[in-house]
Amino acid sequence: MDKKDTYLIVVAVVICIVICCLSPYIASGDPDGLEKSAEDSGLAEDFAVEEISGIPEAIFPDYAFANDPDNQALQIVALVLGAIITLLLGYGVAAIVRRRN
Repeated sequence: MDKKDTYLIVVAVVICIVICCLSPYIASGDPDGLEKSAEDSGLAEDFAVEEISGIPEAIFPDYAFANDPDNQALQIVALVLGAIITLLLGYGVAAIVRRRN
């Protein structure tokens, strides 16, 4: 790998981590369009997962960790880990494809 390529990858990873650290502070507190529409029409609470048989409960209901949506440190850790895992998976797929060619 070229020195320029290594520099580019390091800068890209640092930018990803900075975005992960800042996103809980700059993200909107309002729900997304679909959830907002369901809440406005009164359908959001009518279809609770527990009431529907055969569907397991969500791992992170309402995108919250441990029922504490204000725990920003845990959100930042989850975002950074998710970004690193995704980057490593992408690198692994690229390495496999490179070997085949």
